Amino acid sequence: MSERFEFTGRYRNIVFGLIGVGIVLLLAGIFFSDQSGTAAHDAEHAAVVIEQGDVHPVADTHGHGHEAPTTGKRILANVLIGALYFMTITMGALFFLAIHRVGNAGWQTAIRRVPEAITSYLPVAVVSFAALFFFLDHLFEWAHLEPGVDALIDEKRAYLNEGGFIIRNLIFFGGWFGAAWYLRKLSLAQDQEGGLFHFKRAEVISAVFIIFFAISYSLFAIDWVKSLEPHWFSTIFGIYIFAGSMVSAMVTIYLILVFLKKQGYMSYVNDAHFHDIGKYVFGFSVFWAYIWVAQYLLIWYSNIPEEGIYYVKRYRVEDHAYLGYSFFFYFNVLVNFFVPFLALMTRNAKRTFSVFIPVGVILLYGHWHDLFLMVMPGAVGYNPGISLIEVGTFMTFLGLFLFVVFTALTRANLVPQKHPYLEESLHHTTGEV
Repeated sequence: MSERFEFTGRYRNIVFGLIGVGIVLLLAGIFFSDQSGTAAHDAEHAAVVIEQGDVHPVADTHGHGHEAPTTGKRILANVLIGALYFMTITMGALFFLAIHRVGNAGWQTAIRRVPEAITSYLPVAVVSFAALFFFLDHLFEWAHLEPGVDALIDEKRAYLNEGGFIIRNLIFFGGWFGAAWYLRKLSLAQDQEGGLFHFKRAEVISAVFIIFFAISYSLFAIDWVKSLEPHWFSTIFGIYIFAGSMVSAMVTIYLILVFLKKQGYMSYVNDAHFHDIGKYVFGFSVFWAYIWVAQYLLIWYSNIPEEGIYYVKRYRVEDHAYLGYSFFFYFNVLVNFFVPFLALMTRNAKRTFSVFIPVGVILLYGHWHDLFLMVMPGAVGYNPGISLIEVGTFMTFLGLFLFVVFTALTRANLVPQKHPYLEESLHHTTGEV
């Protein structure tokens, strides 16, 4: 079997159009941003800190509390959200490849070139984060506060310091890129040479990667998201990020496969393949909700100020610490759990494109919404809303992501030839509906 994807001029124009329109919208958002309006909003609210469970207004002389959502900080926060969004999808796809190889799963062989192509975005994602290294003091409170100002942050400076932050993240990025590159190399070599050498070597690399991933991805989530608010604690935050990563990665794989089939490619991918991907989406959306509830309930029940402030800033309208995210907080659970749970519960729904595609799009928005809610309160402060800046930044990242993924699809046969599990995958079935 031999089949090659052609990234035609029409689709290239669409992708470049996304990037171009995204940049234009971003520039328009910057131009029309109302600096005086955000400053007035900030002046209307006194900066606050939580001390001994009470809310006290204080002067914001050392970066504490809530600063005005200036355009510069807002752009940086959106770049961080865009970088996180597509990095999490990429890492979800890489974990998908590794865990199925270690688990000796054969069903996914026929579709593996899609997640492989997604992992090709990893170098671009790394560059996005590397650019943010130069703006750590603008995003993170711990990066610009002088020692002696905040006792709690001082206790964490052995970990939260710019040098350690950059070094460990470069190690993470290097390990992830090395695993993605080597697994892709082994997969392509399998096409040419066959046999079991590359197949078994991929199993070893995948096993080592999974161990490294479990540690590094949790620390990555703590560094880039959780440390935006260094006063709060959560022991399952890394798992929470992982759950969202897997949902969005599986939806992305599903939608790309639908696109390829609509273009006449991958006719051998059947309803059973889509059904199994749909089960992953359904299962990980439930898992995401489980982790969300577990984190929230434990923090709510313990009622410790250093932990509770995270939620106070997101949903308690009556407090001075409220930042205007109440709607985002409740809507987050709706789009990321209730919609997929109710829509994808049946067996047919996972196989029916007219049902899954709109739900998948909602989930992809939901993942961005979730990241927005995690990043903005700590990085920006008062809710700036969703404007041209948010839309333009996301469209630019989306166009870049699609260009890299579709280009990677052209560089290898869509059918993983000579793979020992190919025949099993081509005849994969989950039974009659």
